[in-house]
Amino acid sequence: MVMSIGWNPYFNNTEKTIEPWLLHKFDKDFYGEELHLLVVGYIRPETNFPSLESLIAKIHEDGKRAENALELPLYAKYKDEMYFKSIARGQNSHL
Repeated sequence: MVMSIGWNPYFNNTEKTIEPWLLHKFDKDFYGEELHLLVVGYIRPETNFPSLESLIAKIHEDGKRAENALELPLYAKYKDEMYFKSIARGQNSHL
């Protein structure tokens, strides 16, 4: 995932938000479900964009950077993180 933590200046938000964008495609919708996330890196600071299209393009660019980084040994080790395995065993996930 890539995640925005901030004010989302393009949308003039008045509240700070945390918005994860999951890179993996799921067959079902899971809005309202509890997510467990592990933040392992930092890509860039929050910025404003001149258009929605440029914002979307940057999010996709960030996603590609994250996918490439996950193949590096520094981050690849998190694929087998016990934190996620213990959570998965404790829940009946429909995903």
